Amino acid sequence: MTAFQNQARIVIIGGGVIGTSIAYHLAELNINDVVLVERGDLTCGTTWHAAGLVPQLRKSNVMTQLSKYAADLYSRLGDLTSQPTGFRRNGFVHVATNEDRLLDLRRMASIGKNFDVEVEICSPDRLKKLWPLLNIDDVIGGVYVPQDGQTNPVDTTMALAAGARKAGIRFLTGTTVVGIDVQNGRVAAVRTDKGNISCDVVVNCAGVWSRHVGHMAGVEVPVYAAEHMYVTTEEILGLPSDLPILRDPDSYIYVKEEAGKLLIGSFEPVAKPLPISTLPVNSQFLELPEDWDHFELPMRGALHRIPVLENCGIRHFMNGPESFTPDNRYILGEAPEVANFFVATGFNSQGILCGAGAGKAMAEWISEGAPTMDLAEVDIQRFSPFQSNRRYLQHRTVESMGLLYKNPYPFKQVETARPARQSPLHHALERRGAVFGELCGWERANWFATAGHAPHYELGYKRTGWHDCWEAEHRAAREAVAIFDLSGFAKFRITGRDALAVLERICANRIDVPAGRTVYTAILNSRGGIESDLTVTRLDPTDFLVVSAAGSQQKDFHWIRRAIKPEEHAWITDITSAYSVLSVMGPQARALLERVSPADFSNEAFPFATMQTVDIGYARAWAVRLTFVGELGWEIYVPTEFAVPLYETLMIEGADLGVRPAGFHALDSLRCEKGYRHWGDDITPGDTPYEAGLGFAVALDKETPFTGQEALRRQKVEGVRRHLMHFRLTAGEQLLYGGEPIIFAGQCVGYLTSVSYGFTVGAAVGMGYVNRSLPEIREMLAREDGFGLEIAATLFAAEASLRPYYDPLGVRTKL
Repeated sequence: MTAFQNQARIVIIGGGVIGTSIAYHLAELNINDVVLVERGDLTCGTTWHAAGLVPQLRKSNVMTQLSKYAADLYSRLGDLTSQPTGFRRNGFVHVATNEDRLLDLRRMASIGKNFDVEVEICSPDRLKKLWPLLNIDDVIGGVYVPQDGQTNPVDTTMALAAGARKAGIRFLTGTTVVGIDVQNGRVAAVRTDKGNISCDVVVNCAGVWSRHVGHMAGVEVPVYAAEHMYVTTEEILGLPSDLPILRDPDSYIYVKEEAGKLLIGSFEPVAKPLPISTLPVNSQFLELPEDWDHFELPMRGALHRIPVLENCGIRHFMNGPESFTPDNRYILGEAPEVANFFVATGFNSQGILCGAGAGKAMAEWISEGAPTMDLAEVDIQRFSPFQSNRRYLQHRTVESMGLLYKNPYPFKQVETARPARQSPLHHALERRGAVFGELCGWERANWFATAGHAPHYELGYKRTGWHDCWEAEHRAAREAVAIFDLSGFAKFRITGRDALAVLERICANRIDVPAGRTVYTAILNSRGGIESDLTVTRLDPTDFLVVSAAGSQQKDFHWIRRAIKPEEHAWITDITSAYSVLSVMGPQARALLERVSPADFSNEAFPFATMQTVDIGYARAWAVRLTFVGELGWEIYVPTEFAVPLYETLMIEGADLGVRPAGFHALDSLRCEKGYRHWGDDITPGDTPYEAGLGFAVALDKETPFTGQEALRRQKVEGVRRHLMHFRLTAGEQLLYGGEPIIFAGQCVGYLTSVSYGFTVGAAVGMGYVNRSLPEIREMLAREDGFGLEIAATLFAAEASLRPYYDPLGVRTKL
């Protein structure tokens, strides 16, 4: 252990693979004024009992990119640090026993193409040749990834630590953190049982104890422990030492060879949550009691898949705690509550696989002050404070582990820890057949079951019966009028004489507009990446309404709050729960609203992108003329106590106009046809407005300098090397699922970021970035060979366009 140090620029809490990886990658960036604090020995928390699997294929493009980096780093790490890691590229075999599982594996194979991951699609006989002990009686196919591998978790962590130490980073083992000091909203010091360490940055890598460490600084970290089990067999004579790792998700198991034995682990469908309060204080290298009753289901699957196990003894039953998150994605980033308090935790039993990429991403984030890649799906600020509620986490964790191996069908919804948040309209929507999904705890009407349709999902990769209900809602918005409940929108009131100055400084568009005007804009990071897109409505000279997505509530609130300087006369108030939002959309929207309000909704009196306070029904509300579906429409912001009566009035008064309740699937298909971008998918911190085709929302020459302005100026001079484009399949019935590679002349030139079925245009549609300059793209569009989209390893012809396929000139919104 290094001698105690009472000062450092950065303190990392936790000496597992994540903490040591961050230390290693900070050293690579020549940042070495770093202390890592571990209460026991390195790896003593959860890393020591990890299985050490290193597959590259993941469910998303960004996660695949980071996982590929892990395999690359681990293959070199031993030579770089003179510390053997035990890494070997013995490959990974994934098997499928049904067509849906095989299609999912083929989809993953296509995602791998975006990052040059070699993948072989295999017949059952080929799988048997790769894995001779395999029972293939019920196997219909699979994939083989030859460059995947496995590593020794302890040795790999020690190698990362050795590399960090060599660069001067200090390690304090046997040192317990007892508190964290926060001053003026920023971390100031870490208190330990050996003394205090003053610092500028704290990184919480405490694994299953991260929630407890977060509370020391007043930060909510939504992780919860679960028991994770695997068994190791006795030695099996003749077992090949180069056997690939086996993954059989339909049997809930993974299997790897280890010194002549087999390790059999599981992600079972019903997990065992583990309250941290039940663990011994200062526990190290903890093993929990065996639970054969719980492990029976995966063990039966293993016996079926690997018959030789029938005559093989079990040498060891391992049961250890692992941390899980509410959405099964890990947590990275700066906490919204406290500046310079970073979190890297909740790796859902995949810390070794994710450790290298997460360490690199986290080190760059700390160094640059913002992510250097699209990390929106793992950003801690995606969570709301209630998601750290212990009861919520415990109930969700029962389901979370199993989701890792459940088939990720389109539109699949979580089932546990619901309901948590309900719109005032919830029961009114339920009576009309709403089928709900969940986002950030909000129960949202995704679609409405009509007569003859059961109010639940039929999941699959093909069109099913409930799609007819979805289509009817889509067409109502295009042809008549539809009402969406958007009450989950994040809504903030920013007031004070300096409110305008704050917004001008953080928004890319010009906010200094007349009262009653609504501005679409983006908040950018220093590299010009889009941290959020939102609307700002000026209510009066010193009062603004800011609206963003439900999933951005915490992120946007704290971003704006931090932007207010101590000397400025400005306040931000979260009014999300005070107002419901009824989105009235479609060519009959004006006719419907004029029946229930004396206001003049004509183009002359109520132009696009304006707001008025109106009497409507028995309520008084803000009416904002905007659309996210590409039709005439208004968003009605009404105090929550008036929401249900107003909704019922609109539905009654609009009956002869063809009014329908509509859900979020229709909202998504409508906006995809129209080409409206969705934050977190099409626009992220890794994308700039010019790349995303949102240059109209940038006032590059406005008087007040804004964050990201210089980066955008440089990009405009140097030219944009990637562009968001629109795609439509020529095969009308084929569906898109997301993340599909964009193919041109046999080469992968990008991948899809948003997809849906365009009922109006009669085909699946999507958006995605093509990694070419605008002149190159125009040349590509002029060629006859055309674009294609690879769907589950099959190439489909597709039309490509720089403009959306529905109403490209925006005529419909101005009717």
